[in-house]
Amino acid sequence: PWSGIRNHGLDITRAAFLEGKSPYPYIPAFNASLFLSANENDVLQAIDYGHPAGTVLPSQVVDDEGDTELRIAFDFDGVIADDASEKVYKSGSLEEFQEHETSRSHIPHSPGPLADLFRKLSHLQKLEDKAVEANPSYQRVVRTGIVTARNAPSHERVITTLEHWGVDANEVFFLGGMKKDRILSVLKPHMFFDDQRSHLESEAGNVPMVHIPFGVANMG
Repeated sequence: PWSGIRNHGLDITRAAFLEGKSPYPYIPAFNASLFLSANENDVLQAIDYGHPAGTVLPSQVVDDEGDTELRIAFDFDGVIADDASEKVYKSGSLEEFQEHETSRSHIPHSPGPLADLFRKLSHLQKLEDKAVEANPSYQRVVRTGIVTARNAPSHERVITTLEHWGVDANEVFFLGGMKKDRILSVLKPHMFFDDQRSHLESEAGNVPMVHIPFGVANMG
């Protein structure tokens, strides 16, 4: 592993070697904001322990070495935010969900499993804002997006949450039931996180997908 890190010029100095044991118990020790694995059982156990984790789904991604951006896209409910509103949607109708969210449009959501990761990416983007101020020719690297099945008027609570947390996304899509792959095929994120497997069965091509097995969408 060390030779590979060195050969790719990566500034990585810490590592853990566990003889094949799952590393998720050490997530808090390393102050990690995300545990990724193709081993679904490891990911489920990490989620059960309250750690941020996702299952990397199979793909045939070919990286474009000339692409200097890092684009990361997120679902909102059950990923960035908790699943409280998703529970309302699952237990009732769309109209009841819209009424629930509209009446609480001024109340921010509680954080979901990837809230800390999203906040840290937002912090990196603010550092890039300062880099642009100091050097207008600086090319931004990190670009974030939110791709959610919500639409108006439930979108207002998403905006309230982001403002309350002091974070932002470069692009936000409120799709109202439209297939997410129509957006993903244009956005071309290097990684897309969603808590529902059905949203990850995409025809968008080679978009790396990560399933976050959290909350009501993954019960039963």
